[in-house]
Amino acid sequence: MPTILDKVGGVINEIEGGTYPLWIWAPVAVLGLIVLRWLTRPEPYKGVPEPPCPSKLWGHFQSAHVTPAGRHWGRYFDVYGPSIKAGKMLVTADPATIHHVLTTNCYSYTKSTFTRPFVKRLIGEGLVWSEGDMHKLQRKQLVPAFSQEAVNLMGPIIRDVVERCSDKVGQLMDQGNGIVDIHDIVSKTTLDVFGRVALNLDFDCIEDGSPEIRRKWRAQSNTIIKPDGFKHIAVLRAFPWIANLPVPVIQAQGDVKAVVEPLAGDIIETARRNANASSIKGNDLLSMLLRTGEMTGNRLRDNISTFIVAGFDSTSASATWCLYALARNQRVQNKLREELLAFGREPTEKDLASMAAFPYFDAVIKETLRMYPVTDAERVALEDDVVPLKFPITKPDGSKITELHIRKGDSMVIPFICSNRLNLVWGDGDNFRPERWLDEKTMPPKDQLTQGWSNLVTFSEGPRLCIGVRLALLEMKIILFTLLRNYTFSLTSDKFEVNGYFFASLIPVVKGHEEKGAYMPLRVAHYEG
Repeated sequence: MPTILDKVGGVINEIEGGTYPLWIWAPVAVLGLIVLRWLTRPEPYKGVPEPPCPSKLWGHFQSAHVTPAGRHWGRYFDVYGPSIKAGKMLVTADPATIHHVLTTNCYSYTKSTFTRPFVKRLIGEGLVWSEGDMHKLQRKQLVPAFSQEAVNLMGPIIRDVVERCSDKVGQLMDQGNGIVDIHDIVSKTTLDVFGRVALNLDFDCIEDGSPEIRRKWRAQSNTIIKPDGFKHIAVLRAFPWIANLPVPVIQAQGDVKAVVEPLAGDIIETARRNANASSIKGNDLLSMLLRTGEMTGNRLRDNISTFIVAGFDSTSASATWCLYALARNQRVQNKLREELLAFGREPTEKDLASMAAFPYFDAVIKETLRMYPVTDAERVALEDDVVPLKFPITKPDGSKITELHIRKGDSMVIPFICSNRLNLVWGDGDNFRPERWLDEKTMPPKDQLTQGWSNLVTFSEGPRLCIGVRLALLEMKIILFTLLRNYTFSLTSDKFEVNGYFFASLIPVVKGHEEKGAYMPLRVAHYEG
């Protein structure tokens, strides 16, 4: 019986004999070589457990997309352990593997051919997009603008915007019979904050200004998180080269960047014509970077776009999920409010950075960011490697796998939400319980945790640790401190159910109102303390 290679040889003979014209056989030959290479590539991650595949066509990834964030992989981690195989891809929440890939050997792993073009369209060729030496250079240039001192100078700007947010919540509460879409107003607030701290521009989103930015961002996210949105992702993952084609649904992913970039470009051009850059005033990010003069041109513009687009959405998502968790847990909300009110004055930026006076507030922030991280990571190996496992894999014969051999081109997914909730480590990983952070003795052993901020992978870790983590935390704390002093939050009904889905952040989608896309209605009332 002829083999695949025999059949390929027969086709080649016919090609050589002139049976097929060049325009037919050339692309067929290329496609055939690609398929042959894929079929003959050695099986990656040998010995890693592989759960049953839910779909012959889509593998695991349709189910992972249409089910709430973390639920698909999490249920398999509970059964098979924190390292599993999905087709030819490793999916891992093992802390030792994560530390190796994100910290120890960070620059030997790059974003996938699907992820990197997506990031470029979404926010440009800034820090998040860059790899290797370019990432090292950009991070070095940006670090001074995100120091604790620099972030503290942005505090008054944040407070001013958040006070306007608080006033607006009161108006919306009165207009909506006590129901307020918290995700909508908080995302408007964070966009206003990032406009001010990045460009010294007031988008005035709280009062429905800059509708184009918000409309395009909402349209992008709502398209991807819908069940059919998986098809766009699947096609791009299989054929990454089509990302450059003028397909509207693909190129629309850059709509928000297209609005923000000209704003940054105009300001940069005006500053360029200023002979004395050191005379530029302002505590916003762009002014600080222009004063140093280390980053210029398109790179500066793309990093400003990155900062605004990525920053406002992730911060608003974290604050929104925190208010939702507090609405579900009235005891926690009341205890937190008591601590905030007992402080007796407006906290300074230093107070909110140290959190020494707010141990329970600190615990609530950490538990929120553990439960609701805003992204995942996907990496491809640039070279052969060996990665360690904290939790060995037991083979059918009882022997242990303590490390995995990685080949150049092997890919892996690191679902941050599963790492942060891993029941093997946390015991009750899916439960919102801030008290776990108050006693170090009740915390998991350090060597079972990742090495990022507060031993979570929420902000990534190592050289890829989110450069804006200090600003994100300060803004989140000011939003929560201000709103919880003035208002109480509760669920709209006992049957209220919301699930999170990933786009560029963890987007809340209410069961029964999926057509609304990103949405978090909560019942709000004035605090009558």
